[in-house]
Amino acid sequence: MRREKRDRRLWHRLEGYSFHERPLTRSLIDRLHEESGHSIDVCYTLVEEYRRFMYLVGCTGETLAPSPIVALVWRLHISDEKAYFQDFCPRVIGRTIHYAADPLPIGEDPAYERTLEFYAREFGRAQVQYWPDPDVGAVNLSSFLMWSVGLTAFALALLIGSIIFAAFGAFVITGSMFLRWKFSSLPLQNLHPETE
Repeated sequence: MRREKRDRRLWHRLEGYSFHERPLTRSLIDRLHEESGHSIDVCYTLVEEYRRFMYLVGCTGETLAPSPIVALVWRLHISDEKAYFQDFCPRVIGRTIHYAADPLPIGEDPAYERTLEFYAREFGRAQVQYWPDPDVGAVNLSSFLMWSVGLTAFALALLIGSIIFAAFGAFVITGSMFLRWKFSSLPLQNLHPETE
């Protein structure tokens, strides 16, 4: 379903902007491919997600926060300062948009939640692989705790198992020493009777 854009002119300017041609010194897609290791197809999709994010920032005037992977695309774009600050921002967006140097984790950032709300209104529900749910952090924490408890229990079982095996080994060694002593004190005569 195609949605009507809030700011059609901005969207048309963004659609017409090429992220892999001049004034960029190098293709943003190629740089993203090298930096992230994603396939070229995925990099094209990520650049399109970045285009959508920049549209949201440009048309809402609100402080919004990108997902971690979209933030990577943004940082790569900003690193080409001339293309970003002297061409893209003034010509396409109409103002300079600065990247937050120390962004909050997505689960703690209200700007990220606003981004997802605006995204859903303009483009439909965001794909989770590019725009993770902010509540996933809590799931990751509980997963981390479960793994920690599980690994600790496993380590303790190994340790306790090792103690049990060590005790068994000590018992076997002591038992064999006792038996050797006991047999050495028995009056065993003529174990090998001489043949006459």
